[in-house]
This record gives sequence, structure tokens and C-alpha cells, in this order.
Amino acid sequence: MKWILLVVIVAFLGISKAQICNLNCTGSGTEFLCGKTVRNGREIRCTYRNPCEMDRNACQRREVWRKDTTGRCTRDSDECRR
Repeated sequence: MKWILLVVIVAFLGISKAQICNLNCTGSGTEFLCGKTVRNGREIRCTYRNPCEMDRNACQRREVWRKDTTGRCTRDSDECRR
């Protein structure tokens, strides 16, 4: 019985986390920013329309993204298009 309860709790936490990744960013406006992460030892920089879109992408990819600069990136990494 304890194992069933544990499985249910873990499944619930997984579903809750997945729902957070579906952030609705339509009302967040346009406030371009250059976000940065490290993937496989390589710095990746991508331009996002607003912080909400960067947070949604970070959640979906399960990566840590941080604001690098305000405005568009000087050059987006090739990985941004994927």
C-alpha cells in the first residue's frame, strides 16, 4: 500500500511539473532579451521575445537559462533554430 501511495505522489509531481511548462506568454508583451545556457560544455545564446518565453523554453528543455543582455543577441547560436 505504501508503494502505491509513493507511485501516485511521484506521478502527481511529474504531471504538476509538466503543466508549469505550458506557460501562456501571449500577454507578456515584447521585451527582447538574450538568454544564455551551457549545453554539452558549450555556451548557447538565443533571443527571446520576453522572459516568459525564455522560462517556458528552459522548463521544456529542463535547462537553466539566464538573461545575458537586454535586447536581441548579437548572434543567435545555431541550436536556437531547433
